[in-house]
Amino acid sequence: MVAVSTGPWTMNVALNRKRSRLALDSDDDELPRASGRSPLRSPSPGDTLKRTKTQEELDEVGIVAPEDAWVVDVASILASPTLHAPNGGTLQAHNNLSSYSKDSSLVVLCVQGNLRLHYDLLCAMLPDLYTLSPSLQAFVLCRDPATHTPSTTAPFSLPLIQAVGGDFNHFVRLGLLHPLGGGQFPLDALVVVDPKGRRRLVLPFGWGAGRHVGEVAGGRVVQDRLMDMFRECIEALAREQ
Repeated sequence: MVAVSTGPWTMNVALNRKRSRLALDSDDDELPRASGRSPLRSPSPGDTLKRTKTQEELDEVGIVAPEDAWVVDVASILASPTLHAPNGGTLQAHNNLSSYSKDSSLVVLCVQGNLRLHYDLLCAMLPDLYTLSPSLQAFVLCRDPATHTPSTTAPFSLPLIQAVGGDFNHFVRLGLLHPLGGGQFPLDALVVVDPKGRRRLVLPFGWGAGRHVGEVAGGRVVQDRLMDMFRECIEALAREQ
């Protein structure tokens, strides 16, 4: 049996809380540039700052109402082959299974293909999430735990659940199968499932509203927005119970 660490831990993943109006898309709308002459007119009082495409997409990401949420077979996911930590790795195993309750635990799935950023951000926030929801469960959902490394910088490993097998594909069931992944790889995301198995939040990383999350220019802004939504979701769902 793999030893489970229950001591306090933190990660050196600093989340910059400064808000910015950085343009996040190279093809986003921009304010008119100076052309060497005075503008034809001054902005009227009713004019508003133009919003970028990414900012608009981020505004559309949010908690799904219970009646509109996609139902997920959590029991099937948790029954899939699982490793507590990568084979031959140095990451310490960590889980919160001793606090698991089928009727009250929120489940966070770090759906992981090629990106590691969302795993690191999740691990950095876990101590706060446990305060908000003590029975919360966090797992990595990956194609093959035997060959998967969730992070090279995190001090621990969450349980690694196999997503693709002979008669199951949890990426499909979550609606996160990568269209160019040959049926084997996912769109990277953080997914929150409530105790009734309803998919209440999907945060995209590397695609959709989160396609710029790893970029130097504006990436931190996107990270902050997504993780703020993540925390707000856990707070809201904890109050529902």
